[in-house]
Amino acid sequence: MTNKKKIFIYLLMLILLVIVMFLFSLMYGSSKISFVEILKIFFGSVDNNNEDIVVIIKQIRLPRTIMACIVGSGLAVSGCVFQAILKNPLADPFTLGISGGAALGVAIAFVFGLSSITNFFIPFCAFVGMNISVIIVYLVSVRKKFVSKTMILSGVVVSYVFSSAVMLLFTLSPSNNVQTAFVWLMGDFSNFDERMLPFITIVVSVGIIILSLLGNVINTVCLNDEKSKTFGINIEKNITFLFFTASIITAATVSVCGIIGFVGLIIPHAMRKIVGTNNMFLIPASAFFGAFFLPLCDTLSRVLFSPVLIPIGVITNIIGGFFFVCLLLKSEGIHIK
Repeated sequence: MTNKKKIFIYLLMLILLVIVMFLFSLMYGSSKISFVEILKIFFGSVDNNNEDIVVIIKQIRLPRTIMACIVGSGLAVSGCVFQAILKNPLADPFTLGISGGAALGVAIAFVFGLSSITNFFIPFCAFVGMNISVIIVYLVSVRKKFVSKTMILSGVVVSYVFSSAVMLLFTLSPSNNVQTAFVWLMGDFSNFDERMLPFITIVVSVGIIILSLLGNVINTVCLNDEKSKTFGINIEKNITFLFFTASIITAATVSVCGIIGFVGLIIPHAMRKIVGTNNMFLIPASAFFGAFFLPLCDTLSRVLFSPVLIPIGVITNIIGGFFFVCLLLKSEGIHIK
């Protein structure tokens, strides 16, 4: 069996896992709903006595699961692209300072009462804050010709500065605002605005398709500068486009559900072990596995301490921490080929 056929089989298996996880996420929560009842809700008739189940599935779990799939795919692909163009295994949407910008934007929305006017201000402020941090990192990187270490360090510095500003705002604000903002910053699907779902789905899906089609370009960018130039590709322009495309995907996802760490870091590493380093296959594989992984974490967040809902960021940080320790303990370490 050729390598491409194996990868194609792996992709089909990942799609199957996403479907299974999607159904699993609909079934489990504070109350279990059987697979037969779910089929009746979508394809059959439902008794009047089961109207509460219809509300749970269609108005609560279905939008939440779809959003988890979209966000998981977006964060995984963004991390995959950042690691590739920066040639750094620690690059992800958050080590580049994007999370710090989102955190500051949301803190401003809560502290100054913008969230009480309309829920739209929360994702809007997060989106604006993230884009400010992206622009700062980009401007610094342009001066240093997109040196990987410079981008990572500038992202870390921006993140620390913005995080310090968030702590200052929290210190000066009422405690009830701090509590709500703190839960959002840990990553949470409980209170996202369902009206944002179509917009986020379109932005993330289009971004993933574009990045998947540019897989060979990303492969070329991964090479050293001398080899890349032989292909006649403008490296700086391509890095700029890839950087902003991945950043827009991240901004769209995080603006609606908060800061969910480690997804963009661990999933590309896991998929490289399975499908290899060719970004033509690695990017869609990361998207599918992200669409499996985050609904799994979301389901765990609803089930483990039911009826208490745990922020999904707590689950991803725990899993991601163990995963990363295992990688570091391996003798060969972690690297980008």
